[in-house]
Amino acid sequence: MKNHNRLYEFDALRGIAAISVCLFHFSLFKFGCVGVDLFFIISGFVIFMSILNVKSIKEFWLSRFIRLYPSYWLSIAVAVCCGLLFHKSSVVINASNVIGNITMFQPVFKSAYVSGVYWTLYVEMLFYITMTILWRCNLLKNIELVILIGLVCAISINGLYLLYGANPQFTHYYILIRSLVPILSHMQFFSAGIIFYLIHSNGISTKRVLLLLLTLFATAISHKNSVMINSFLNVTEHLVCDVVVYITFVLIIYGWAPILRLKTLMWFGHISYPLYLIHTSFGLSFKESLINLNLAASSVIALLSTVLLSYGITYYYDVPIRRYLKRNQYKIEQ
Repeated sequence: MKNHNRLYEFDALRGIAAISVCLFHFSLFKFGCVGVDLFFIISGFVIFMSILNVKSIKEFWLSRFIRLYPSYWLSIAVAVCCGLLFHKSSVVINASNVIGNITMFQPVFKSAYVSGVYWTLYVEMLFYITMTILWRCNLLKNIELVILIGLVCAISINGLYLLYGANPQFTHYYILIRSLVPILSHMQFFSAGIIFYLIHSNGISTKRVLLLLLTLFATAISHKNSVMINSFLNVTEHLVCDVVVYITFVLIIYGWAPILRLKTLMWFGHISYPLYLIHTSFGLSFKESLINLNLAASSVIALLSTVLLSYGITYYYDVPIRRYLKRNQYKIEQ
């Protein structure tokens, strides 16, 4: 089994995921909504690999802060400016909204999202917290058992909603819990990423194949509760898309996906985070401002403009800041 420290194909996968979500929001590719699932699966793989190799939780969270927050904060500024420029700003400026959006913990502070895509970042933060707790409790060595228990709990909770969703009282409490802990409907993707890492590092086994099948079952059960996907894809389409993603991971793990090392795809991976962050606040707003053009023309122009801006943010803002912070990370940890 090959066990490289870095799978460069993941850069391409991030690019594909970001472009897919962009095409979805630009009403050009309905299956692009599954790009969010792909992001979560990649995160499961990469974050589990990362936390296994950290010396302290402080090191882990500092690396996450350096990776996520500089571009995220800039994207908030972009979203606010676009809201004012295109007269689309609807978020009230108050302490709750400011604190919630700056920290990425909007639901905790009952804040409105400055940009609709930020909900996925909150889910990511919940996953990091979960992994931190498992690290602290020395449970990462039993991660497969933890995944099994977590999937059974998630399937049970989402399954109960399918059975009793018509009950107003049950629905009230379910929505309340899920709004605070939305990872309940998405943990199967992080789990799948972790399992693929285990296959990559330790080999395939019957237990791991069965866990992957259980993640697909969890996807089917939680499909009705998924954010937006259930409005565009039926459960069969959703599962087929995720199976394609799973097959892609298998191909990568065994070195059978050389196409994902194409420089163009990897380049999109490098700009994928800013591209994802600004494609609705800037891209969609710009697209809607091109009222004299048809859908295809306005979408292409807006998408290319968003890619160009993402390139600028990545190479002239995000990369320099991250390099500076990484050089000083050791001092911060002390």
